[in-house]
Amino acid sequence: MNPSPAPGPPVHLWAEPSLAGHEAIEVWRQRMARPGAPHHLAKCNRGVYEFEVDVLDDEAALDQAAGASPERRALYRATEQQLAFMMTALDRELSRAETGRLIRMVLHAERGALFAMAVTPMNYVLAIVFGAAGPLPGEPPRSLPRVPLVRNADTFTSGLAEELRDRIGLPPTNLGGWLSAALRLRASRTGEPVPAEGRGPATRRWGARPAVVDRLCALLDPTELIYLAVCREGRVTGEADLFDHPVVYRGRPPGELPQQARHYYRRLAEECALYARQLGQIAGQAMPGRLLRIVLDVEQGAVYHYRLSPSEYLVGVTINQKKVSESDDELGDFVAELSGETPLTER
Repeated sequence: MNPSPAPGPPVHLWAEPSLAGHEAIEVWRQRMARPGAPHHLAKCNRGVYEFEVDVLDDEAALDQAAGASPERRALYRATEQQLAFMMTALDRELSRAETGRLIRMVLHAERGALFAMAVTPMNYVLAIVFGAAGPLPGEPPRSLPRVPLVRNADTFTSGLAEELRDRIGLPPTNLGGWLSAALRLRASRTGEPVPAEGRGPATRRWGARPAVVDRLCALLDPTELIYLAVCREGRVTGEADLFDHPVVYRGRPPGELPQQARHYYRRLAEECALYARQLGQIAGQAMPGRLLRIVLDVEQGAVYHYRLSPSEYLVGVTINQKKVSESDDELGDFVAELSGETPLTER
């Protein structure tokens, strides 16, 4: 006689009355027992909060999740609704870059992360994971995108959104570039050649501190990071880009001049100070700690924001959806190296 399977963690469910018994809800409930699942998952469609599932009643799951509590479910629900609103608002703002819709947003704080993944326009999968997600006092620097707690919840939630698209007959959007990353990993394991794509000429640089700009230029790659800016109090103080590079030029809208793209992304880098404040307030409702990293993933690439100090931050851009996660890793490693050094804008 086979033993009965071990019971999974207790899963809380709330659903709109009209959706009671919907098959997707049971699928979500089962997924919460899988490794890498966030603590809280929800579905919001055109402003209507449809349903939520979570493991906040599982004491074992919350052992390392500082601040998480089943008594705060109403607050998490309100936070996710605001996150869905910001996805729609930022989608409109980013549309000026002509790189497609905003399909994924990551808010990475010291004590957890929030995620929003687009299934279709204004139809989102939302998630929260709690736990130590940034460097604690006395700990060595951490490359934020590589923190397992956050990465696992990110790939889990992205995969769920892709499955929902598949259920309604839509192709994958390659959220986070995770599908491409998996294909590259598979190719490396089977010995298939992975094309080498070196850095190219045509680097444009600007800033009063050559040492700062030199470090930005070293990160640029026409197939990954094509624009980098370090900002202090909402003003760009140093930047480097590859908008004149032929590979990058082919990826931009027809007829757009490099200086037009440069002007747009400089303005966006400065506006990131406002977006970070707004998104930090949203994240702060769900978990304690500062907001350290923001990812705005569009259909053609992503915009990244990394906190460097209370007054300065780093902005990076890629327009290659296949390299969204790799570009993020590059920036995360770079920022980890900077920890403990003199702030870039003070050199």
